[in-house]
Amino acid sequence: MTSGLLLHLSGIQFWGGPQGGTTRTSHPHPTRSGITGLLAAAQGRPRGSDLTDLEQLTHTIRIDRAGQLLLDFHTVGGGRLKHETVPTAEGGHRGNALVFRDWYLHDAAFTIALTGPEPLIHDLAHALRHPVYPPHLGRRACRPDTPVLITTTDDPYSALEDLPLHRTAPRTGDTVPVIFLNEHPPTHTTPHTRTIDDVPHPGRTFTTRRLWESTRHLPTTRCAGLGTTYLQALTSHRTTS
Repeated sequence: MTSGLLLHLSGIQFWGGPQGGTTRTSHPHPTRSGITGLLAAAQGRPRGSDLTDLEQLTHTIRIDRAGQLLLDFHTVGGGRLKHETVPTAEGGHRGNALVFRDWYLHDAAFTIALTGPEPLIHDLAHALRHPVYPPHLGRRACRPDTPVLITTTDDPYSALEDLPLHRTAPRTGDTVPVIFLNEHPPTHTTPHTRTIDDVPHPGRTFTTRRLWESTRHLPTTRCAGLGTTYLQALTSHRTTS
């Protein structure tokens, strides 16, 4: 039997964009590898563990707020004598500082439906309520600013559309456009809209998956504001639905 989890991820985030070099950026939404890592950490799995069972999960992302990129500029090894600076591969020292530019995703919020076998969903829900390692949004320094687990449900797709939006309502209009990212096409003939290299495999390798992006116009009454106002609306929705 298949069931689902509803998660919410908001706060400063970093979702494994192109790595290497001194400039690193984040994907514009949570990656499959990042969510898999969050779940595995909550269960207390050590690095290098078999994550085959988590491949059974299907991910659907609702973008409540797209956010924006925020630059973190920092240096390593500056203001020191040459022999105290960063070592080189040849056994010497750089003699100057390493300069890094990391682009984090700021002011973004995502609500996510995960579906899979009921025993796995049950285990993951327990782990998220009592995590062995604290959840983080791509990097350990990126802590969520709301509880990650919203609830479990037998109909996660309908619930995902009905949940309050973590955003402020526009001043005009009766609806707001909301982007959904699905791992399966709405019809057999619908072409995918993007690809992303984020399916984790052993040895820190990744393969590509396809995503189908759609925009749905939801009532502005779903916009529940930010911070405590959003959490109060979410709590009220859960107790009345």
